[in-house]
Amino acid sequence: MTAAAELGDSATAALLARRPVALLPLGALESHGDHLPAGTDSILAERLTEALERAVPDLPVWRLPLVPYGQVWSLEHAPGSLGIGGETLVAVLTDIARGAAAKGCAGLAVVNAHLGNAPYVREVQRRMKEQGFPVADLFYPGAGPATDRLREAPVARPGYMHACEIETSYMLHLAPDKVRMDLASPNYPAFPPEFGLLPLRWTEFTDSPVLGDPTRATAKKGAAILADVIAAMAAILRLIHAGRAR
Repeated sequence: MTAAAELGDSATAALLARRPVALLPLGALESHGDHLPAGTDSILAERLTEALERAVPDLPVWRLPLVPYGQVWSLEHAPGSLGIGGETLVAVLTDIARGAAAKGCAGLAVVNAHLGNAPYVREVQRRMKEQGFPVADLFYPGAGPATDRLREAPVARPGYMHACEIETSYMLHLAPDKVRMDLASPNYPAFPPEFGLLPLRWTEFTDSPVLGDPTRATAKKGAAILADVIAAMAAILRLIHAGRAR
């Protein structure tokens, strides 16, 4: 299992001859409270991509280097956050997708660990579909059933996961050395009624980027949920390589 940046020309040419699926880990630099590092999304994206590659040993994949910056508007003013604009992200991802297509890849799978990136990945998907090149946005597909079964703490807001029981469980499984559980504390902010209807940064209504209760996180929960996620990701890679992605 060798990353693209570590391959020489002959090895890369041999891999490209097999029409690999390009794997692109996409993260962000964003505040995640005191118990998780600002690079949590990038750590998760990279380690999920490595785990995904291990899960498809029979499939040719071209694991690209991490894109460590994303769109972090909601927490832009928090201490650990530094992002890039949505238009910049779309341009970068589109150029990478076009490059992968020109190299003969079967498609591009973006292993995206930051929800704020999703609208921009979707724009890239639409652009590249017009060129007949599939781009997958792999933001924890298949996580729902196991998450619902294993979650103990109430959610801070439906549809949101940030430095909470679930994301902290992911980190405890994939990068336990990066987690400070002694600093974990719950946070359940009062979301303004206009949230989702007007543009509001999280820092306008809460001092913490945590949404939920990370003290209920365990590595066992993370492993169970991510096993389903990786299986769902692997199924998408097989569709792309077989030419059946739409």
